[in-house]
Amino acid sequence: MEMETKVTVHDAMTSNVVTVDHKLSIADAALLMTRMKVGSLIVKTKAGPEGVITESDIIRKVVSKNIAASDITIGQVMTKNLINIDPGSELNEAARLMAKNNIRRLPVVKDGSLVGILTSSDVMAVSPELTEILVVNARIQENQVGFPTDERPFPGACELCGNFMEYLDEIDGKFVCEECKEDLEGD
Repeated sequence: MEMETKVTVHDAMTSNVVTVDHKLSIADAALLMTRMKVGSLIVKTKAGPEGVITESDIIRKVVSKNIAASDITIGQVMTKNLINIDPGSELNEAARLMAKNNIRRLPVVKDGSLVGILTSSDVMAVSPELTEILVVNARIQENQVGFPTDERPFPGACELCGNFMEYLDEIDGKFVCEECKEDLEGD
């Protein structure tokens, strides 16, 4: 009999989270994201995580409105009332929570303290079988936002070769890596 091991949030999360103060300007936040090669920053106070600012927040709430990034603070555009998860929770529970709430990043909190961050990329890298939960959600979310799904690449396991990639494109209803996309289009 095979013993099933449960993969926890702790197994997949990134523990070195980049945190910032809510008074930081959006310009400085964008510079920090670029320098640290991250897509989000957690806004933290002594009490714990209080918000998150993502690349898409900056584009949707600042750049698209032609607001000078140096004139606005993270606190003015961050997402508050964070949904978070315990590091001991099962990974499939985290994937469902992300899908249900249309989020791609979950702060990991233990006893009120931020201990890590779990992204949809982390989930898919550790448990490719959970990709379907996130892929279906991404398709729904992108259609709701009004972007054609073929214009919004996102991370996951290629549905043809199975390799995990940072960017997948949708071709004929399948999410595929660049190499498989070229093979399909080359036919």
